[in-house]
Amino acid sequence: LGRARRFEEAAMLIEEVKNPDAILWRTLLNACKIHGEVEMAEKFMRKMLDHTPEDGGSHILLTNIYASAGKWDSVIEMKSAIRDLRLKKSPAMSWVDIDREVHTFMAGDLSHPRAHEILKMLHELVEKVKNLGYNPDTKFVLQDLEEEKKISSLYYHSEKLAIAFALWKTCGRNTTIRIFKNLRVCGDCHSWIKFVSLLTGRDIVARDAKRFHHFKGGICSCKDYW
Repeated sequence: LGRARRFEEAAMLIEEVKNPDAILWRTLLNACKIHGEVEMAEKFMRKMLDHTPEDGGSHILLTNIYASAGKWDSVIEMKSAIRDLRLKKSPAMSWVDIDREVHTFMAGDLSHPRAHEILKMLHELVEKVKNLGYNPDTKFVLQDLEEEKKISSLYYHSEKLAIAFALWKTCGRNTTIRIFKNLRVCGDCHSWIKFVSLLTGRDIVARDAKRFHHFKGGICSCKDYW
């Protein structure tokens, strides 16, 4: 129902469930996020708080919805509420297993011993996929920054670093790249990975907090809904 923008019907269905849990409401909130329905998200958040007032995941999700819509005053208010509830958001982290060795990356972390090679590969990939049509989507930057800084911050998301490393490390091979992420992959990285799979001809499988994504030839198995 959320995929079809039938939000009110979805909400009515949830309310018919005895003691609906936060996961059901979060699924509806995420549908609002995908479709850019900020007011709907606010409405459903209020309903959800009647059932699970201290659910941290939903507070963080609504914060992300506000940030995507550029409603920075609302972002500040939500962050204040999150602090009051003493909630903590796990830092974004991606990891990849190559030749039986696990390499872990965090957003903006360039401490890997092969950081020079990773950055070189990453910058090459970014420039090449731009020629294929990739355009950095700054609405997924959850900070109020200048546009240039927003674009720069997108390039150093953990999954991009992990994939750049994997491509450098397996250069000359045609094996599938498999990465894992502890949080949901953002829309910009999802788009970027599709273009990278098209550019390199390599299959890329990413397991995030929501589902498996199988990228092949510029297409993802989730059909851009996750």
